Amino acid sequence: MRPFTTILASCLAVALPPVTSRANPTVRTLLNFNTNEGAEPYGRLIFDAKGNLYGDLSIGGKATTKHPYPDGAVFRLAPAAGKTGWTQTVLYTFKGGADGAEPTGGLLADSDGNLYGTTFLGGADGDGTVFKLDKPPKHTHVWVKKTLYSFTGPDGAQPFAGLAVDSKGNFYGVTTSGGQFNQGAVFELAAKTLTESVLYSFQGPEGCTPYGGLVIDNAGNLYGTASTSTTAPYAGSVFKLSPPAAGQTSWTFTQLHAFAGGADGGSPEGAMVGSSGGDIFGATFGGTGMGNGTVFALTPSSGSPTGYTYQVIFTFSGAQGSNPFGDLAMDKAGRLWGPLLNSNDVNSSGGLFVISPPTGGAGTWVQYASYLFNGTTGGYSPYAGMALDSAGNGYGTDFTGGNFDVGTVYKFIP
Repeated sequence: MRPFTTILASCLAVALPPVTSRANPTVRTLLNFNTNEGAEPYGRLIFDAKGNLYGDLSIGGKATTKHPYPDGAVFRLAPAAGKTGWTQTVLYTFKGGADGAEPTGGLLADSDGNLYGTTFLGGADGDGTVFKLDKPPKHTHVWVKKTLYSFTGPDGAQPFAGLAVDSKGNFYGVTTSGGQFNQGAVFELAAKTLTESVLYSFQGPEGCTPYGGLVIDNAGNLYGTASTSTTAPYAGSVFKLSPPAAGQTSWTFTQLHAFAGGADGGSPEGAMVGSSGGDIFGATFGGTGMGNGTVFALTPSSGSPTGYTYQVIFTFSGAQGSNPFGDLAMDKAGRLWGPLLNSNDVNSSGGLFVISPPTGGAGTWVQYASYLFNGTTGGYSPYAGMALDSAGNGYGTDFTGGNFDVGTVYKFIP
């Protein structure tokens, strides 16, 4: 098994060195969103080489006389030189309709600093789009948005997750609906021609309605999750799509695991993450007796019919948060970072977690750090995964809460 790429987060992402655990994890609010600048983020942030953060917002944005009802935005958050504050800049506001609406999947950046993403709605047929934002040349500050593809339904519809890209520049993603059976699809958008191809249409029993993005390994295999199935609601599955063999044209679909609910976990909603050793890690929103959620691992195994063995490596109790939703992130020490939507604390709605692998490769995963939001500092309802910096901190967004109750950007110091 070849190592996984880290392309899903961003080609500009920073690897995290080992850090010493702090006794009292803290969260700092970097920005309070408001609908005039864009609000209610779902997607994960990314860094550029200068330490700026980029993200998308599902509603709001800069209104104009011609377009008074903005439908989402892309923004940059820059650290102020020599100061503690951060400065937000709206790079683009979606106009709805053919222009696209409700970007939810987070962004991808190329080596030139251009940004790529998806909109859940809008486009030529209202079923969502793939877009590109061209970075401005030095003499201007205007980012130019191009619609690379508009979904029509049979080719997929309503992409909630963002994009992954392979070494040739081809884009891959999932749609929550559409496809041949209207249960969602996996698609490819060719780099040079921008031709869209449906690689797989979900039928339902093997999984459907994928919300989490894809992970690509160095052999070009795609890995993802389906949040549910038509035979076992609130269960879902993990799948692998392998490129066509020589002389063939069809990709091969393999169900790596079908969730059973309960202690096995169920309803995976975010993107997984792959380790350099070939292990795949993900989280389920539900599972266990109280439905608090799990973190799972798929380990390469020559003795398994699918090539992997499945194991629940961590179960949330609710006391330190529950129900992981967004993408997982992995640091250089092998710790897993993620957001939680709920908790057993009546004064909190969501939080953050970091779990550590067993020492020496044997034993159990343990809670390294956790933080519960209180609705003001850090907001609450974090749907998005975190971007990690080189100092051992996580950066993410909350969907609601903050000064205007439409979300925040936070810095998590474990």
